Amino acid sequence: MEDHPLSPNLGESVGGGEFPPVDYLEWYVPRLQAGVSHDLTQSGFHHPWDWEKLSGGKMPADLTNPFTKKGLDACQWVAEREGVKPTQVAGGHGVSQSLLFALLSIMNPDKPRKVAVEMPSYAPVSQFPRALGFEVIPFWRGPKNSEDCGSWRIDRESLQSIIDDVCAVITTPVQNPTGWMMDEDDQQWLSNICSDYDVGLISDEVYLDTTIGTPYHRPMYKYGPHCVSVNSLTKCYGLGALRMGWIIGSEKTATNALRVMNNMQGMLATPSLRLAEMAWPYLEEPLALIKKRREDNLQILIDVLSANGIEWTPPPTGIFGCIPLPSNVDSQRFVEDICSKHGVLATPALMFSSKLSNMVRIAWGGEPEAFVAAMDAFNACLQELK
Repeated sequence: MEDHPLSPNLGESVGGGEFPPVDYLEWYVPRLQAGVSHDLTQSGFHHPWDWEKLSGGKMPADLTNPFTKKGLDACQWVAEREGVKPTQVAGGHGVSQSLLFALLSIMNPDKPRKVAVEMPSYAPVSQFPRALGFEVIPFWRGPKNSEDCGSWRIDRESLQSIIDDVCAVITTPVQNPTGWMMDEDDQQWLSNICSDYDVGLISDEVYLDTTIGTPYHRPMYKYGPHCVSVNSLTKCYGLGALRMGWIIGSEKTATNALRVMNNMQGMLATPSLRLAEMAWPYLEEPLALIKKRREDNLQILIDVLSANGIEWTPPPTGIFGCIPLPSNVDSQRFVEDICSKHGVLATPALMFSSKLSNMVRIAWGGEPEAFVAAMDAFNACLQELK
C-alpha cells in the first residue's frame, strides 16, 4: 500500500521479529542528533517555559507522591478547560498512548479487527493498531494534484468501500503535513458514516488547539458518542517531555479508557502530572506566542517561495505547512542532496505517504532572528532547483 522507504508501514497485525519500524524516524533522528544549522522540521512549538518561576525556585515536596492532601485530578483540569464532565475524560502518556487507549475503548467488538486510517498520516498514528492485533486499511485525504497543498478533502469513495469491514476509523483533523483543518462538511460526513455503520471514530487532535478562538476549532467528541478526541500538551504547548495526554468522549468511552489504562499502564506518572499542574494555568501563553510567530515569520516564507515561482496558500492557523516543489523533484533527494549543503533540515512529505513525492513540510515557529537566517539558506536551496 505504501512503497517508499520513508512512508508508513501499513498492513496486517504484527508482532515479534516482523515488527515494523517507523522508517522516517530512523532517517530523521540521526540527522537531528548530528546537529543542523537551520531546523525547519519542528511541527511542535518549543515554548520557553520558565520552570524556576513556575516552581517558585524549589522542587515540590510531593513530586513523586500521588496520594497527598493536594491530589492530582488531571481529568478535572481537562474537563474545566474543555467544558465537559470529568467523567468524560481519561488520561494517557501523550497522544501516542492515548490513541491506543481510545481505540481499545471505542472499537466495535462485533466487527472485523480492522481499522481504517486516514492517509497521508504520521507513521506512529497509522501503524500503532498493527501492534494491537488490528489490520490497517487506508482511506485517502490527499491532494488533487502535485501543486495542491491544502486543504485536502476526504476521498469518500475510498472510505465507503471499506467502512463495513472495519471496527474503527482514525483521522487527524488538523492534518499533518498540511496544517489545514478538515473542511466542516467532510467532518460531519465522516461522523455520519461512522455512526451509520456503528464504527468508532478516533480523532488525533494534537494540533487542534492552534485553532482555539476560530471557526476551525471543532473537536470531534462534539459530533456524537461514537467519537473520541485525543490531545496532549506536546505540539501546541512545548511540553512533550511530560507525556501528558488525554481523551474526551462519552462517559462510557472514558470509563472504558480508564479501565484500559489500569490494565496496561496502572497509573500515570506523578512527576509529569505535578509539572503539568504548574504549567496548566499558563497554557494560553504558548498559544499566544504561536500567533505572534505566525505574524513575525510566515510572510518571510511566503516571500521566499514567491521569489522562486512557488505560489502557496498557508493554513489559517498553526506553525507548519506543506510546500510544493516542482513536480519532477524528489523531496528526499532535495533534502539530502541540496538542503544539507546549506545546513537546512526540512521534512520530506514522503514520510506521510509515497504519493507526496515532490512536497516538503516547513515549520515557521522558531525565533524570528533564527528564522530569517533559515529562510536565507532555504532560498539558496530553492535557487538550485532552477
